[in-house]
Amino acid sequence: MNDEALPWFLARDSQFTYLEDDFVVVDFETSNLEKGSALNPDNRIVLACWTVVKGDTAVHKYHFGDEYSLYELVKDIQAARFCVAHHAKFEAQWLKRCGLDLTEVLLYDTMLGQWVLDGNVNKDRSLEGIAQARGLGGKGSLVSNLIHLGVCPSKIKPEWLLKYCQKDVQLCLNVFLEQRKELYIRQQLHLVHSRNLACACLADIEFNGMFLDPQRVEDEYNRTAKALQEVSDELEQLSPGVNWGSPKQLAVFLYEVMGFAEVRDFRGKPLRTATGARATGAEVLSKLKPADDRQARFLAAYKLFNKMDSLMSKNLAFFWKVVKEKSATFYGQFNQGVVTSHRLSASGRKIKFSDGKVHSVQFQNMPRQYKSLFCSGEEDWLISNADGAQLEFRVAADLGHDEVALKEIEGGVDIHSFTAQVLTEAGEPTTRQDAKASTFKPLYGGGRGSPAIEEYCNFFKDKYRGISSTQHSWTLQVLNDKYLTTPYGMMFFWPQVEMRKGYITHTTEIYNLPVQGFATGEIIPIALVHFWHRIKGKRILILNTIHDSIISKVHKDVVEEYEEIAKVALTYDVYRFLHEVYGYDFKVPLGVGIKTGKHWDESKVEKIWSVWPDGRESYKEKQ
Repeated sequence: MNDEALPWFLARDSQFTYLEDDFVVVDFETSNLEKGSALNPDNRIVLACWTVVKGDTAVHKYHFGDEYSLYELVKDIQAARFCVAHHAKFEAQWLKRCGLDLTEVLLYDTMLGQWVLDGNVNKDRSLEGIAQARGLGGKGSLVSNLIHLGVCPSKIKPEWLLKYCQKDVQLCLNVFLEQRKELYIRQQLHLVHSRNLACACLADIEFNGMFLDPQRVEDEYNRTAKALQEVSDELEQLSPGVNWGSPKQLAVFLYEVMGFAEVRDFRGKPLRTATGARATGAEVLSKLKPADDRQARFLAAYKLFNKMDSLMSKNLAFFWKVVKEKSATFYGQFNQGVVTSHRLSASGRKIKFSDGKVHSVQFQNMPRQYKSLFCSGEEDWLISNADGAQLEFRVAADLGHDEVALKEIEGGVDIHSFTAQVLTEAGEPTTRQDAKASTFKPLYGGGRGSPAIEEYCNFFKDKYRGISSTQHSWTLQVLNDKYLTTPYGMMFFWPQVEMRKGYITHTTEIYNLPVQGFATGEIIPIALVHFWHRIKGKRILILNTIHDSIISKVHKDVVEEYEEIAKVALTYDVYRFLHEVYGYDFKVPLGVGIKTGKHWDESKVEKIWSVWPDGRESYKEKQ
């Protein structure tokens, strides 16, 4: 595939661009609907302030006016090597409304720079918080207080607003200059570079939205509402008068009326609340064991009610309202700088419905059974899902130089099927899908559970000794140094780590963060960015990205071209970028699984490629 289609800032050593003094620092003051988001068409830019840095010269500029009048700013950014902003996704989306092509601009986000420097430590990453922590002053002012109180910047005196915005630009400039020195010294420019690249990509994706199939949503809503009412009636018959919101009443009903035995921990002690009361939480109730038909009937009804009530309240009711009032489309927001492993998180944009209530829905962790409610919304378009096959296991194998894992990956062994087999043979019959929750338990330091789970964890650690010994060495290093520098350059910190009764505290996190961080905090964003640039001008549109996958809307006539682009982005582009920018040679084959159909994740066939670093490929189809 032609790499000439990729921009210059994806090339070798492009992370060092941030050391050049040829950039623009920008800040916008906007009207304040949805916190001034450019995604709300009723918002507008009130004031733009920017500083153009060329060598030793810094020129300060400003313009009062909306996004259609910022020709000079757009021209200055196009002439510079990169553009600096704090929470740059906000500015990027406004720049897109100004007419700037986001695929052609390199961003630097001072929030993301601090995220890299902080590692897994949660700190104040507001511009003012970062500046004050570095002794660079703050921006506290009357204008700041007015904005925080909800006053629209368009109503604030222009001279006050100008002074406030110019101070923001200067603070951002000062923070950037200090961050780039520190990132260079710590050899972490490549890490912030990949996050900046993803920032522009995510800013663009958020304009697209997800489309619901109206008829499927209607049918599912009605079916669930009917079933929910039926199981609610059954529960009322089994437990007349019980207030399910009262833990005390529920405890009396469960343990005295129904006669359930209390759930006990692995030491044999009853699980109780912090005050010593009998536990009635959902997790405890899920572990109750029926001793007779009456108890079994109640548990089945109670679990079904909780499941369906949760699905209705958290998802279906929202979907139904979106179909009825919002043309079956809703939008998400991707969050960088939040998760300690440095993967993305996401949330749905809040929607105000006709009943006056404001709702949103989780944009990433949607129930599997509801994926089929989504479609392209257009007759000749499909929805496709491309994901990094077994990515976290492959990353662990690479970091641990595990020869056994490498051979199994090269041989096409399905790790989840293997997990299911071991658990089943240990006396706990398990399907492949259900086994996924246990597959990575030992990978992330877990070892306790049912006898079958514990047997599986011990088996895993003994079989994949390269992985387990590497992870154990991480815990010893952290115990000694209080931090860990991963092979790909990220630093994670555990200042409170200690040895307690032969156990190193924070072991689960120490096992987890380098693996999850590399897989979904580095590799998937790298693949996403390359995919985004490669689909430019084609009939392919990214709708969402979830952990290790990219969900796209694809015209039926370009499906084969899409599949090739997805394969290249998730494998060849990752290998090259890691080598040329990270200085890391990934040696384990990377995999890609693609499903395409009229509805999301609804395909009879999954196409799966494995690609080796030397260019070898294998292909199979799974029904």
